[in-house]
Amino acid sequence: MLLILSGEIRTYLLSDEGREVTLFRLYPGELCVLSASCVISQITFDTQMTAGMDTDVLIIPAIVIAALKEKNLHVRCFLYELATKRFSDVMWAMQQIMFKGLDQRLAEFLLAEAERTGSDTIRMTHEQIAQHISSAREAVARMLKSFSEDGLVELKRGAITLRDKNRLNRLK
Repeated sequence: MLLILSGEIRTYLLSDEGREVTLFRLYPGELCVLSASCVISQITFDTQMTAGMDTDVLIIPAIVIAALKEKNLHVRCFLYELATKRFSDVMWAMQQIMFKGLDQRLAEFLLAEAERTGSDTIRMTHEQIAQHISSAREAVARMLKSFSEDGLVELKRGAITLRDKNRLNRLK
């Protein structure tokens, strides 16, 4: 099991063709239980994790988690609740991909990222954003250009500044 001490981790599925689907992101203070097969033995899919920046992680060995789970009902309940939350995150990601257009997903991501960081300037590349919203870099670049032409954002190298949050909110 992983405990994020600093930085961020992106958890995703990787297809045989190299296509990525982001399942969820983890930030400082959050735990990842999906990597602990000792918690839920029925998890039969592989996920990938990558750090989006310098990241410190505490790795708790599976044997320790398994022993705690067997000896303490509160730990077992906590682990199942955590697994349920992550599963909910995964279902939310699937709903986004399946039922929302790229413009909606991009607007929602930009607004959420601005809220999370406390800044209207998002310092990410088009490739990083594409990975987070499970899209192609080229499609994200085209949509950001369209957003820029409509006055919703201002594009600079490695940074996107939100100019019209109200209109972005209406896209969600």
